[in-house]
Amino acid sequence: MVPLVKPEDFVFAFGGHAARHRVKPGEVFDIFTEDCFSGKLDTTAGQPREIAPFPHVNPLTGPIAVEGLRAGGIVAVHILALDRARDWGVATISPDFGLLSGTRVTPNLQLPQAERVWIWHFDATGQSLTTETFGGRPIQALYRPFFGTIGVAPAHGEVRLSVVPGDFGGNLDMPELRVGTTLYLRANVDGGHLYFGDGHYAQGDGEIAGTAIEGAFNASIVADILPPQPAFDWPRFETDTHVGVIGCARPLEDAARIATAGMIRWVAQATELDIVDAHQLVSQVCRLRIGNLVNPAFSAACIVPKSALGSEVLLMEGMHRRMRPTRSPS
Repeated sequence: MVPLVKPEDFVFAFGGHAARHRVKPGEVFDIFTEDCFSGKLDTTAGQPREIAPFPHVNPLTGPIAVEGLRAGGIVAVHILALDRARDWGVATISPDFGLLSGTRVTPNLQLPQAERVWIWHFDATGQSLTTETFGGRPIQALYRPFFGTIGVAPAHGEVRLSVVPGDFGGNLDMPELRVGTTLYLRANVDGGHLYFGDGHYAQGDGEIAGTAIEGAFNASIVADILPPQPAFDWPRFETDTHVGVIGCARPLEDAARIATAGMIRWVAQATELDIVDAHQLVSQVCRLRIGNLVNPAFSAACIVPKSALGSEVLLMEGMHRRMRPTRSPS
């Protein structure tokens, strides 16, 4: 296990760190990741911005170097297991934060929302979470665990805060990053320097209130290496049934353009279709999913079913298929 469990061991940025741990390609490793409030917000009376003042929010486990991975190569990160580390999660609404609030970059003259905290508890089955409204009524959400944040060190020596998504991955808030998914990222430094965090027990598309049901995980991961690909520039992911490309930008339509253009180019390369035919195919079979609408950049994914690409198509040199047999149930 990668032993990063002490508060002083977590970091709050991508890049700028020496590797704290090293793993071999194909080696399964276990990690602990904290929730976005560092596990400190455990009561409805808590004050999120006092407990986790910006930028000390969204703690990351890492960086973890993959031996033999060179800058320019691609790291494949496969999620084997996400086991909740607690029987509760936390969600908040904060002033001047979230899709429906004014912010520093989207100001308005409405009064800010009051800060609120909800503690969500697992039910007896472990398949859903419940909390009590401030009016005393119970509300429920299905347990749908995923990592809100997986990334590598950014390019050109940049250091990016842990709340930021980009071409290096980061705070993507994409529910597809769950057990059984392989995420592909381009390495910008030797070893790649993987970071993990921001566990989510549930989240709707857009993370519109500003947080998911945030939770800590004990996770099992395996990482492997692919050679450089000239057309690879934004995060890709693969499941048993679908492939996707994630784009990050503001406004949201630019994130969608990045994701869709990347998906079309990937389909054209994988299927040997002309780019205009790949454009037509993706246009008719894709889904566009919103990851978040609250981060410094928004995230969107263009997702295509593998069945639309043909049974003979080999994606990312068959890496997902090779990693899949090592998967264990969450």
